[in-house]
Amino acid sequence: MNSLRTSQYNLRRREQRARESLDERFQRRSARNAADRLRRARARSDQQMANRVNSQAETNVSEHDCGMMTEICNFCQALYWRNELNSSNKYTKCCHDGKVRLPNLSETPDLLKELLTNNSLEARNYQNHIREYNAALAFASMGAEVKSPPGNGPYCFRIHGQIYHRIAPLYSNERFKPGYGQLYIFDASEANSRRLENNPSCLSSVMEKLDALLRTINPYAKSYLQMHQLIQSNPTVNVKMIFMEH
Repeated sequence: MNSLRTSQYNLRRREQRARESLDERFQRRSARNAADRLRRARARSDQQMANRVNSQAETNVSEHDCGMMTEICNFCQALYWRNELNSSNKYTKCCHDGKVRLPNLSETPDLLKELLTNNSLEARNYQNHIREYNAALAFASMGAEVKSPPGNGPYCFRIHGQIYHRIAPLYSNERFKPGYGQLYIFDASEANSRRLENNPSCLSSVMEKLDALLRTINPYAKSYLQMHQLIQSNPTVNVKMIFMEH
């Protein structure tokens, strides 16, 4: 029924337009163009208003000082702010009154401590380009469906769905250059040369030190190299490497 009414309405409109004069057609199109201009002007005005509101929201922010984290959990020595006390006057967001016990974190390697805290040329370069170093030495790339929120406002990195890691095969094919975990089967000097091709802001000396550190302490770096050596010594053997998530 609705489709029949729509067809009849469209037929009447076509008949009316066929009978209209040139002046009437000009007036109709002028009115339509004026309405379009008005809608666009309102949209621009709304956008400008939103930008002004966002600007005011960012500049008219009063400072809030939480003070120092001086409170300490009696069980795991986690630090708290005074206002984080619960209704029982306890700090329980860390270990739940000692009921949760986690193994201690490994000691930070001296090299990373120096690069993060010193003011040397190498340390400053590492601090300024820490993301490049991290990406260059990573074993896998991150995959996710990134969906930016609509409208204006502060930058927000929003992910829809699952986050996963893309792990490449042990050997690259002719179409792609070796990267990520594949570089750990190469000699250290060759691997770092390939990394620096894509990261010219990084220092060769820092990249070499970080590569040597990972080859020493990281089990994945050792696994890649061991798998490569196994295949080289037994080319006909059918093997695969599986990373188990704990």
